[in-house]
Amino acid sequence: MRKEIIFAGFGGQGIILMGVILAQMMENFPDLQVAQAQSYGPVSRGGACRTDVVISNKEINFPKSACPDFMVFMSEESVKRYLQEGDPEKTLVIYDSTLIKSIPLPYKKTFSVPATKVAEEELKSRIVANMFMLGAIIELVAPGSFAVLQQVVRKTVPPKSEALNVKALEAGYEFYRRHSAGVEFHSEADE
Repeated sequence: MRKEIIFAGFGGQGIILMGVILAQMMENFPDLQVAQAQSYGPVSRGGACRTDVVISNKEINFPKSACPDFMVFMSEESVKRYLQEGDPEKTLVIYDSTLIKSIPLPYKKTFSVPATKVAEEELKSRIVANMFMLGAIIELVAPGSFAVLQQVVRKTVPPKSEALNVKALEAGYEFYRRHSAGVEFHSEADE
């Protein structure tokens, strides 16, 4: 088993934090190996950034994604920059529908998540859009691990923002539960 995940967006969105938290969460599963790598554009705030997380039951020799199973996008620029690394038939593309209009063809396996909209309107803080997104994807990436993810988020984020981050995580998880029918196994083109 090997899963490769790419998170991409712009600096300041908490993209790298999403990858770090996912990698830390996977450390709670002793039968699995995990590697996380990150890269930034020339500007740390507002510039492009990306993190790759590789999960495997075998030793990981290269910490970057070669053929991502999941790509999580939180900006139009990141879609333009990194989408071609995915496989149009196999990669599940998850994107923030507040900031990204759509994923172009031939990519058909997609899941739109209004992370920034919910963070702004319901949670009253745009900075937790990343936690909403992480909650919305966790069952896709690591089924049955939401409780472990909550624990890792509680330990990782600053104490003053813990409650808000956990609330956003839970809201994302509930969004997934309400809107994900069929996302895991087939695309609209398969129906």
